[in-house]
Amino acid sequence: MSIQSPEETARPSASAIPTATASIQGTVTPLPKDPTSTEGSLGSVPKETNGDSFQLGFEKILEHAQKKKCSQDTEISEDGQILLLVGNCKEISISGTGNMIVADNARSVEISGAGNIVAVKSVRQVDVSGIGNVVAWRSSDTRSTDSGQSNSLGRHALDGVELAF
Repeated sequence: MSIQSPEETARPSASAIPTATASIQGTVTPLPKDPTSTEGSLGSVPKETNGDSFQLGFEKILEHAQKKKCSQDTEISEDGQILLLVGNCKEISISGTGNMIVADNARSVEISGAGNIVAVKSVRQVDVSGIGNVVAWRSSDTRSTDSGQSNSLGRHALDGVELAF
């Protein structure tokens, strides 16, 4: 048995767990229960996260895209284009702003513009020096460099990107 003075009981011990000094506030809205679910109280997965973001984004851009023949060196310097590049794309260079571009294959994609969204199924090299670009690809052997700012590159770059037309 030990006896503690009032001063000792007022101090926390060295092993006490610190408490947060600020409260965290927010709200959570539960998903409605899926009436076809056999999983008890589990809700349904939202459609946006249920699919493949690359494929969904690719198809959505494709719905609005104008076809443009791809050549050895394809340069896109215009702004606000929505394009499907068809043919054998060797080098795609994008210096324009606010473009949405899809293609099946390219050897390389280089972006110096800003605010472009690009989805290429298979590409070997991606180099981005612009600002606020999104570049997504399917191929697993793609090399990329990003010397710009606020760019999103990679297989999952379209995750969370809202495409509005």
